[in-house]
Amino acid sequence: MRAAFIGKTLDGHYGNGVTWTESYFGNGRLDYREPLRRAVGDWYFRGHVFCTFYDREEPAMAGGCWTAIKTGSNCYEFYLASPGRDDPIEDDTQGLTRRWNARGWRQGEPSTCQDRPSV
Repeated sequence: MRAAFIGKTLDGHYGNGVTWTESYFGNGRLDYREPLRRAVGDWYFRGHVFCTFYDREEPAMAGGCWTAIKTGSNCYEFYLASPGRDDPIEDDTQGLTRRWNARGWRQGEPSTCQDRPSV
């Protein structure tokens, strides 16, 4: 995931159809955009779990930690591992379907994502 995400920009969508774009800079900062909102913040890894949190924490833009599963050469599915910075990381496959959050792919390369989550 480090090689696939860091220094890159991902495009994606949530299950409700809202599209997003997020850039992960080498200094641990990120830039997140949706059609109607934008935020900047920090990214980091807790083991292999990828965490993204935003500078101005609002309930709708708090961020979280994610288990990212590569489902194609340029497709990643994001599953909630932890909603907060200090919460225990949920990193097992039990209940993975209900924790599905989003799908994304590297910008500038053809997406290999399918229409539905893989689980």
